[in-house]
Amino acid sequence: MELKDNTNSLIQNKNIVMFAVTFAFILEVLSYFNGHEMLIATTLTILLIILITTGFIPRKFAIISVTMFYLGFFNSAIQIKDFDAISLLAPDEITLNGQITSIPKTNNITCEFKLKSNNPKGNVLVRINDKQHQFKNLTPGTNIQIKGKLRTPYKLSNPSQFDYSAFLKNQRIYSILYAETKDCTLINTTPSLKWQFLQKLNQLRTKIINVHKQHLKSPNLEILGGIVFGDDAVSPPAHIKTSFINSGLLHILAASGMNVAFIWCFWFFFMNKLKMPYRTTLISGIILVILYTLMTGLGASVVRAALMLTFVLIGKLFDRDTHSVSLLSFVALLMLLYNPAYLNDIGFQMSFLATLGILTTGQAIQERTKNYKIPEAIKGDIAIPIIAQCWIAPTQMLYFNTFAPFSILANIGIIPFLCVISFGGFISSILALFTPLTKYICEILDFIINIFTTIIVNISNFFSAIPHSLITTSKPTIIGIILYYILLSLITYIIKNGTTKRLSITTLCLILLIGITNLKIPNNQLEILTFDVQNADCFLIKTPNNDYYIIDTGKFSYNSSNPQASYTIGKYLKDKGIKNIKGLIITHFDNDHAGGASYLIENFKVNHVYINSKSQKTATATALFNSLEITSTPYSIPLNGQIIENNPLQITLLRSGIESDSNENSVQTIISLKDFNALFTGDAGTKAYTKLQQYLPNDIDVLKIGHHGAKGVTSLEMIQDLSPKIALISTGANNFGHPSKETIENLRNENVKIFRTDYDNAIKISTDGTTIKTYTYDSKKRKFVTNQEFKAQ
Repeated sequence: MELKDNTNSLIQNKNIVMFAVTFAFILEVLSYFNGHEMLIATTLTILLIILITTGFIPRKFAIISVTMFYLGFFNSAIQIKDFDAISLLAPDEITLNGQITSIPKTNNITCEFKLKSNNPKGNVLVRINDKQHQFKNLTPGTNIQIKGKLRTPYKLSNPSQFDYSAFLKNQRIYSILYAETKDCTLINTTPSLKWQFLQKLNQLRTKIINVHKQHLKSPNLEILGGIVFGDDAVSPPAHIKTSFINSGLLHILAASGMNVAFIWCFWFFFMNKLKMPYRTTLISGIILVILYTLMTGLGASVVRAALMLTFVLIGKLFDRDTHSVSLLSFVALLMLLYNPAYLNDIGFQMSFLATLGILTTGQAIQERTKNYKIPEAIKGDIAIPIIAQCWIAPTQMLYFNTFAPFSILANIGIIPFLCVISFGGFISSILALFTPLTKYICEILDFIINIFTTIIVNISNFFSAIPHSLITTSKPTIIGIILYYILLSLITYIIKNGTTKRLSITTLCLILLIGITNLKIPNNQLEILTFDVQNADCFLIKTPNNDYYIIDTGKFSYNSSNPQASYTIGKYLKDKGIKNIKGLIITHFDNDHAGGASYLIENFKVNHVYINSKSQKTATATALFNSLEITSTPYSIPLNGQIIENNPLQITLLRSGIESDSNENSVQTIISLKDFNALFTGDAGTKAYTKLQQYLPNDIDVLKIGHHGAKGVTSLEMIQDLSPKIALISTGANNFGHPSKETIENLRNENVKIFRTDYDNAIKISTDGTTIKTYTYDSKKRKFVTNQEFKAQ
């Protein structure tokens, strides 16, 4: 009876009711994106029926929750699509007439912007090979004709890989158009009033940044732009961005909800000083916040803060009270009704979690410490960064595999200076519009801003330089994350209502459960993981002793600073908490095999690197040798038949010695466990096989086909001699005809089971030395699924 009374009292709480209703909506949107709609719907419906029949919750509340749950499903099903009219034309050469809908982002020779096409209808991301930066000054609303190659984004094909196609789909983009500047023509038309207004805002922002450029130099200009406008057009230098990442201050380089609060506070302060009417102050403040939000590019955290503040101010106009958590929940509901894909936005997630923590845990701490003689400003400056960090920590680990232990101290240290920069930046930005009368005032303010931004840079550099300033973490489990937030909620309840013995025991049990659910249980199987890196090679070998070897590392993209290894095998290693690589085997120095070697050497502890030559002078080889020198990583050319692992797994390295042909001189790897044998050939073919045949086992269970299955790399006699049961072909879209029909036919004639990364995505082979199990990665289920089982020969 007491439990029912407590439950009924909770139902009367507007914050809890609105949060619960919004949570039901979010739960269905989440289950829709993960393909578990029916399971979650059935479970929730049964649970609510049980709670209604037992009288623990009112029928009205249950009906509303179920309605919101199914509304989330139908809203997502209507709004979220897998394609549009343009994407159906890919792959093809195509000419589009459309309108630019985002500010171009430049990086070296690439210009990206979103294009809304008129015929066919839809959105497309445009990448122009813009070496002269001719398009960096384009504004949203400009009409343009572009001819180029239309492609769909790369699919999710590896565990832990960032799903770029899903990322674009969240923005309602389903295809990418690659073009050259000569194939782009601006169309001289008058945009609609909407786009004219947005162009004026963009021009206004550009004008303000240009005025600041006269007084501020890099990186202070970029920091001010980030703090005040979240200005993507003025990106910070790489070393500053790295420093801010390591110190946990990167969030200040993008406009956030904090900026919205600062803007309103400053406006309210000045309007009060001018003794303006209260209602005039509120209405003008709402307009100002909306304009500022539009100028920042409508980031999720800014939109969240702007909506919350707008509703609060509207409530003040009509003398209505606001309930903080209820209002936050309502804003989340509105944003997800408008676009359910907001839920996949990392900024959306972290902004709402941090705000929820401040409104719940922060308020509980505030009430508990109200009788202590501590200035409110000091309590806020210390408590808010700590609470925000606690509430976003699991999300940060989930997406970025990092935790900055000193970020709380760094954030506390910058708050006074950040307030001054936000205040000065906002005021000087307004003054910048009224030159030349206010030129000197703006210059004085920028002089002050320059001092304070320099202090923030120094604070960031100080904390960034501390050893272990950025800790690499493994990916937390979903159950562990849920338990963590239940734990935070319990701690908040204890702080607010006082400690009880029962709650304390429950809290300790939850801490123990979080630790257990995030434990990584080792296994004694040999596992071979083939990553899908398109027409390239990358393999991870896990030994029965849970040591790790890597064979080849995929490509390095010359149009990007991120090699394939960073978002495929690198992300996988971080998610699994793997920090040490016992051996890195680079078969040869072609970019599609060694392109990610430098990244792995510099970001993980590699015990030894094996290469096929020390005389290579290619860009890939030079980068690798530089990384070896910087990290003092030992390396060598293996002797023919050298055993680098023995007990119980044996790993043997071979080299043909054909120095005139780098492909044929690839380092080859034999992996043996009991009856199981696997051969990885790099790009070597029949010439190398003839020279090394005497070193090879009589029977090979798994054969990695050389050179992505190119013509002539294998022969029917070679396959008959090795008699493999499984063939691995690492390949993707290419202009070389890989894999060749001849190679495929030879394998099929010998009844070899063929696995191809372009068809099967990532491939995993697990064996105890007698039984071989194969798995392929299912993109929709986001996990490996069992394919077939074999007996080792």
